[in-house]
Amino acid sequence: MKKYLLLPIISAAFCTFAAFGQEQPEAPRFNGADVQYFMRRLIGEFGKVVRERNVPAETLSPKVGVAFVVRADGSIDEWRFRDSTSEGRDRCDLAPASEATRATLTEAFSRLGGWTPATYADGRTTDYTLRLTLRIPVEKYLREQDPDPLLFLGEDPDKSFTEWMRERVRYDDRFARVGGIVCVKFYIEPDGRITIGETLETPDPKLSKEVIRVIRGSKGKWTPRKVDGVPQRTAYEYRCNYVNESY
Repeated sequence: MKKYLLLPIISAAFCTFAAFGQEQPEAPRFNGADVQYFMRRLIGEFGKVVRERNVPAETLSPKVGVAFVVRADGSIDEWRFRDSTSEGRDRCDLAPASEATRATLTEAFSRLGGWTPATYADGRTTDYTLRLTLRIPVEKYLREQDPDPLLFLGEDPDKSFTEWMRERVRYDDRFARVGGIVCVKFYIEPDGRITIGETLETPDPKLSKEVIRVIRGSKGKWTPRKVDGVPQRTAYEYRCNYVNESY
């Protein structure tokens, strides 16, 4: 029997330093959980700051690179942003984050604590650098702040579209050994048509093709967001973790 779990529209990846040929420590833990859990918490806290400070969504960057060090005593140091202007291992193919994004993310980061340091098999702890790439759900904040938001079947698409997709994607025996996250970006045109943008993540092209098939079928069920009463082309990301329990 196959099951799948629906996830919020967030996306992130992380990387750490490694010393070739040397014993590698177990990565730091955040409140007993892995770094992926920390990233979800960080994005969640980021959203809280956006709402509390009324940060305009249009001032936020959709993708941000950060880095910091978890010291051997569990303290945090060297919080910084990574982009195409950074040097050394912090350099990455990302545009510099906006000032609003930097301020909001820094405040969100400061609210989170509870790190356990990286540990070797013999119990020794060590400093450990985490380099993370975070996907900021800018479209979600835009919809929240817009008095004339994007709707699906007259409701918030984060709920209504997710449920509609769950009932229609055929996650069947064709995907007997396929499981993982599928994330597809598409656009709702001002006239309600659907334009597929790109597949941002998938464990198998056939599964993403099935998801795209269903997305195309949502044509005519959307109410485009409006600015001053004029319908706008609006980006939307559908993200779902399909968990295959048949193997």
